Amino acid sequence: MEIDELLQTPINKLGFSTNFCKACDSMHFSTLNDITSILPERLINKEGFSYSWLGELSAYLDKKGLLHLLQQP
Repeated sequence: MEIDELLQTPINKLGFSTNFCKACDSMHFSTLNDITSILPERLINKEGFSYSWLGELSAYLDKKGLLHLLQQP
């Protein structure tokens, strides 16, 4: 899967846990692009954010070689 395609795929189709998907819904994220397109400071301060959620996201992005997408541009 190409990077752009992966970033546009609905989160619930990428193999994340149910809790991760529910947290994404509460933060109004439907794709990885929604998450990676905001600044890290805004992400951390979003209602519904947790470090366990960030851990699952980071592990997934690291496995795909895309962890750098969470860094500030």
